[in-house]
Amino acid sequence: MLFESVKAHAFGPFHDATLELAPGMNVVYGPNEAGKSSWRAALYAGLCGTRRRKGTPTKEEKEFADRHKPWNGDGRWEVGAVVALNDGRKVELRHDLAGRVDSSAKDAALAGRDYSAQIIIDGAPDGSAWLGLNRRVFSSVACVRQADMLGILQDPGVLQGHLQRAAATAGADETAARALSLLDSYRRDEVGSNRAPTKPLLQTKARFDQARSDLSKAKDAHASYMQRRADVEVREQEAQRIRRQADAVEAALAEEDAVRAERRIERIRALNSKFPEGAPRPSPERDEVAEQVTAALTQWEQRPEPIEPDGDTAEERDRKIAEAAARLGAAKAAAAEQEAQDAGRRLKRVRELTARFPDGQPPRPSVDDHETALQTSIALREWGGSEARPLPAEPSGASVEEIEQELAEFEANAAPTHPSSKMPPLAALVLAVVAGAIGIGVAAIAADFRALGVALAAMGIVGAVGALRWHTAARSRDQARAAREQSVLNATRNGIIQRLDARRKEESAYQDEIERREVALNGLAEAARACGVAAMEPAEQAQALRDWLAVRGETLRKNHELGALWDELQQLLGERSLNDIETEEERLRQNAASLIDSADPELLGEARNRNLAGERLDEFERETQENLIAWERERAERKSADEQYQAACLQVEAAVDALRNAAVAAQVVADDADGLAACLREWQERRKQSIAEAEAMSRLWDELQSILGENSLDDVAVEAERLRADANERATEVGQAALAQAKSDTPSPDLLKSLRSEARDAQDALNVERGQLAELQKSLPSVADAEDDLAEAAREMERVRRLSETLDKTVEFLRAAQDRVHRNIAPILRKTVLERLTEVTGGRYADCRIDPANLKVEVAGASGRWRDAALLSHGTAEQVYLLLRLALARHLTAGSGETCPLILDDAVGASDGERKLAVLDTLLAISESTQVILFTHEDDARDWARKRLTGASHRLRELDRSGIPA
Repeated sequence: MLFESVKAHAFGPFHDATLELAPGMNVVYGPNEAGKSSWRAALYAGLCGTRRRKGTPTKEEKEFADRHKPWNGDGRWEVGAVVALNDGRKVELRHDLAGRVDSSAKDAALAGRDYSAQIIIDGAPDGSAWLGLNRRVFSSVACVRQADMLGILQDPGVLQGHLQRAAATAGADETAARALSLLDSYRRDEVGSNRAPTKPLLQTKARFDQARSDLSKAKDAHASYMQRRADVEVREQEAQRIRRQADAVEAALAEEDAVRAERRIERIRALNSKFPEGAPRPSPERDEVAEQVTAALTQWEQRPEPIEPDGDTAEERDRKIAEAAARLGAAKAAAAEQEAQDAGRRLKRVRELTARFPDGQPPRPSVDDHETALQTSIALREWGGSEARPLPAEPSGASVEEIEQELAEFEANAAPTHPSSKMPPLAALVLAVVAGAIGIGVAAIAADFRALGVALAAMGIVGAVGALRWHTAARSRDQARAAREQSVLNATRNGIIQRLDARRKEESAYQDEIERREVALNGLAEAARACGVAAMEPAEQAQALRDWLAVRGETLRKNHELGALWDELQQLLGERSLNDIETEEERLRQNAASLIDSADPELLGEARNRNLAGERLDEFERETQENLIAWERERAERKSADEQYQAACLQVEAAVDALRNAAVAAQVVADDADGLAACLREWQERRKQSIAEAEAMSRLWDELQSILGENSLDDVAVEAERLRADANERATEVGQAALAQAKSDTPSPDLLKSLRSEARDAQDALNVERGQLAELQKSLPSVADAEDDLAEAAREMERVRRLSETLDKTVEFLRAAQDRVHRNIAPILRKTVLERLTEVTGGRYADCRIDPANLKVEVAGASGRWRDAALLSHGTAEQVYLLLRLALARHLTAGSGETCPLILDDAVGASDGERKLAVLDTLLAISESTQVILFTHEDDARDWARKRLTGASHRLRELDRSGIPA
């Protein structure tokens, strides 16, 4: 299939615009907002159209409409395309995207022949059906924006059915995935899952659980019935107990009421005896004189004690504050004057230094130059003197191997002798032993020859001892001789070993010196190359390097001096410019002049002599401020103290006047204020005593009236007798034991009310439980019926379980078949990708493997290490997945007899320059068998197209913004 043209009747910014395309490589170039994205979308919509089935538009369809509906117009939204099929047909497709009704696919050569019915998908013509695809698959594989280059990884499921049909049945409609879907549907209907409560699996399980539960409930119900009968009897006994307890509490309360009534009649009789003449006289009321006396005494007792303040007056402290403020102003003026002078000197120095650097910052030695100098110094230090480092003298004399041979021969021939002690002559020893034995025998047997025997025995013993002594001495001589021989051997061996060690050290030192000289020569040569010194003799190179270091040192010294001045300038400037320094100096000078004009001349002279500035000025200002605050506080305190003293004096005078006026009203006389106060207090005490006596009698009278109320003394007595009779009757009814127990539990009306309520509740509950027990007896379930239902539910659950196992096995077989399909697809996709992988990735990766289940690609380079292509650099990943899309397009359309065109939007935007050309060359090679339409804004892609796209099979179309409305 080839796109010959696409026409935007009313699409995005275009109206009746046409884009002509070549059968091979097409590059559509344009800047941003030149309409590239609209033409790319028009190609897709011109071939595939949009679905017409019922339902809410998807998010993608809404976004497509929002982006590509006509910007201006009469409500039309139409697009068309002319495609050439491999069988020779040329078809003109036209899609009404707004109304989704007037869409067609007609033969461009044969009038009236309409192919729309052959390619209906989702209720509307879809030209991708000729490729064996549908709208969604075509968009995922062949029509891709740069931002969606890796998009197939996000939703690989959209391609799975097509991949399986292409691999297993050459495009047939049924696949293992379809069979798995049907089995899954059958399983949902006939078996269900543990999350489907309306399906057989959970229903049979629920029925079995229910039957088992019903059986358990039937058994529990029978047991519960018997237990309930026992509980009803217990509740009946409890209700009777509560009623008896309530009666006992009521009797105890009646007893308490009788006792209280008897005590009340006794109190009434006692109070009545205190008022034989009736109600008492009322207590004296308050009068104005008493209130005046109380107020006067209160005022006198609360009078303050006037305390006259001492120390400096408020006016003296005002003078001290003013003087301190003037001194502080003079100090600030002197400091501002000094700061302005410093700023002037700094400005002068900045101007001098700025003139030294008309060209800006002086050059500084680079890191590379420093490393070169360090390398040169190290090389010269390793080389040593100015003369050529001489070759070390090779060691002379026997070699290590010869000395080792000499040591081996010595060890083989220098075994020490081991002399053994010689025994004394056997005849002498035997003779001595025989003589001694004969002598002992003669001395023991023949008394006459005892002396001869003793002599012979003595001679034998002396001979044996002498023979043993001779043997000991000979052995000592042999050991001494062996020690001397071993000492000589050891000395010879040590001498050979010492010569061997010395020779080894000489040869090691010789080799070390050779290696050090070689390292020094190499270092000298490397330093010469780094410094740009020509190749020459080592000694000459060393001198040239010393000269280079000397020149560099002088340059560094001068640069250091300039650098120090530059650093000084930067330190003076900080983050400011010369204009900022000048402005700051002018501001400080004017500020100093203003402060000096307002300062006292005499105090200013003292401040200049003290030379306060910086921290000293801050400290002086802080001390002054602290003193000012303290003096202000002291002034306020002194002023407040003066006011308090005056107020206290006035209060004392007012209190004395009040005492005098109260004394006149109460008709008391005294010589002074204290005497008046004492007389008034005595007057108050006398009056208070008479009032207290009258109030006490009034309270007793009020108590009597409160107890009697509206009754007379006789009425209260009759009521007390009635309460006593009632209490005695109730006590007889409940019994003394129950009454005593009720009294010990602290009876109260609330307790009685609670017990009566509890008794009623107990009786009501007892009546309810009796009724429930009767109903329960009528509705007891059958245990036998429940056992039959459980057996039937178990048989049905077992049938569904066996069906579930059969379906699981079938799904297992089909999934294995699906895996085989994936294994068949993977080599085909891999082969197609490998055709261009090395070229597209610049030779970095030469092998790949693909998982058809999720379209994941892994690549490997020369090291053989596999890496996830999606985790590579963005450009490399896009290049790999571009090849995967080509492989998918070829494979998915292999059974359709058509070739799928590729529509790419900025597919080379993330590639570097070299790989971009490689990808473009690859796309050009692909275009020999597959139409490629590349939209791009890359200038180098346009330049490549101008050079490479020659002939009628390829085309470069350059867009501009002139036809796009603003």
